[in-house]
Amino acid sequence: MDDSARYGYYDSFITMKRWMENRNAGKMLDAYFREHGYETIAIYGAGDLGKLLYEELKHTDIKILYFVDRNAEGLHQIEGIPVIDLDAVAENKSIDVLVVTPLGDYNVICSELIGIAPEVPIISLKDAVYEL
Repeated sequence: MDDSARYGYYDSFITMKRWMENRNAGKMLDAYFREHGYETIAIYGAGDLGKLLYEELKHTDIKILYFVDRNAEGLHQIEGIPVIDLDAVAENKSIDVLVVTPLGDYNVICSELIGIAPEVPIISLKDAVYEL
């Protein structure tokens, strides 16, 4: 495993730790999204962190319109929520923010998204967790 991958796993671990500390203190992520005026979101990443974010938000007033994933072709949907590929973001812009969950690849993913749909606001899950 190279240093970049190792850092990505470490960053995910530290973010998950903070997320759990927030939850234990009664701070839920839906409060972050409401505070910032984000009512309709999309989740980039249908892996572990993306699914955990979905689980935390699915019974709140935050609407998850779709997931974005590089491997969308094999996924189609998660619990009825469509999974689209990166290029389809340009056609599906009716969101307040896109939350990127793969933390180690955030900068690369953000650059790709800006190239495809520059008007779509983007944040990382890490930022939401730490700003809560």
